[in-house]
Amino acid sequence: MNRYKAVFFDVDGTLYRSREYEEHLLLSAVKVLAEMLGVGMDEAFRKLDEKKRVVKTVSRSVELLGLNRHEFYERLGEVVGVDRYIKPAPEITSMMRELRGRGVVVGLHTNSGRKLASKVLNQLGVDPHCYDFIVTSDDAEPKPDHSGYMLLLEKARVNPGEALYVGDRCEVELKPAYEIGMDTALVGASPCKYARFVLKTVLEVIGLI
Repeated sequence: MNRYKAVFFDVDGTLYRSREYEEHLLLSAVKVLAEMLGVGMDEAFRKLDEKKRVVKTVSRSVELLGLNRHEFYERLGEVVGVDRYIKPAPEITSMMRELRGRGVVVGLHTNSGRKLASKVLNQLGVDPHCYDFIVTSDDAEPKPDHSGYMLLLEKARVNPGEALYVGDRCEVELKPAYEIGMDTALVGASPCKYARFVLKTVLEVIGLI
């Protein structure tokens, strides 16, 4: 018997790590914000940084700036390039396929819009056959709001105690999952009181099932 009926993975920072891509993504986000706000790059960065200090995520920051996050991610998905920064990860696809082969439901959860998430997953080589569904900010309120987590459970048809949530951010990703009643796994060495498990790499999830 598997310990869990479902495993939900964050995407960015969890399925892969690329500091170069993070820098490219931030620069692209600032450019899009500058265009949408009608201000210069420096002013857009200042406004984004100011809001992120309060709400922690780009998605929430965009909304606090009075912008439509769906339009923001649509534009961002058009300008961001991933092939220079993210490498295919066959080990990730193998892990997901093994989980599904064991009868475990595999769900993905990201604050990105669907267009940008698809670019990243395609570059990783994670096609729709590797997972059962994905919840993006086009489908539910972004993390740390509970709605995306509840949608994951609804789609997987499992109770919180039957699911494991895997992410790399303590407050933004693991805390809401913990509050709902899911088990949680942190990818990385940062202390997190909401993490039941701490993993060096996401591939160690197999050992928890």
